[in-house]
Amino acid sequence: MSWYGWALLMGTLCTAQYISVGWDWSLMSIITCTLGCIAIGTAALLKKNYILASRDWYFLFLGIFCIVLYLISNDPWLTTIYATLADLIIGLPTIIKAYKDPVNEKSSAWLFSLGSWSLTLAISFHHDLVYAVFPVYVWLYCTYIVFLLYLKRN
Repeated sequence: MSWYGWALLMGTLCTAQYISVGWDWSLMSIITCTLGCIAIGTAALLKKNYILASRDWYFLFLGIFCIVLYLISNDPWLTTIYATLADLIIGLPTIIKAYKDPVNEKSSAWLFSLGSWSLTLAISFHHDLVYAVFPVYVWLYCTYIVFLLYLKRN
């Protein structure tokens, strides 16, 4: 369920920005992440390879609330800031795990993610600032995780 919560957050963020500000190529990374979350969640359900924890419902609720917030406010900035903060809340357990147990969290996927969000940052600027908020956050998040996993000296 947490994958679907993430998909709802990013999908709503992307939709709010597109409807309110217009198309920008930097939205492609968010669209790709949204589709990736849906694909991972669906694959886990189809293969019956998942654990449904109580916090998963919380993540799903954060995603649904993001949709409601946008429908009520019609404000891309409010939606973007909410989605970014909600994503940080959802991501805190990963940061804690990377800090406490970097060996078991280490994955080359984090390096690929950092590279991908670095490229996204390159196309996010020189456009409406709302397009850069989420990519900047995810880039900082990935940078911190990579620091914890690969660069931090114990």
